[in-house]
Amino acid sequence: MLRHGGVLFIQLCIWFAFFLVIHQSGNDHLSYKVMLFFVFLYLICTITVKLIAKSKAILILMSLSTTLYLMTELLLIIS
Repeated sequence: MLRHGGVLFIQLCIWFAFFLVIHQSGNDHLSYKVMLFFVFLYLICTITVKLIAKSKAILILMSLSTTLYLMTELLLIIS
């Protein structure tokens, strides 16, 4: 069983893969990008539930990684 830092690293790697997929599909409709976001979020949720037993830690790690991704995306849009 991985520690929380390892799980967070895996989540951030998945978010990076999502970032690459989104930026490679530049002309897709927004609805496709939103559906893809939820597919990746489901993937992250499934992996996190398999690796961590405590529900409070799962919620904290998922919200932390999702917030980090969204803030990074906002910074890229602003700059």
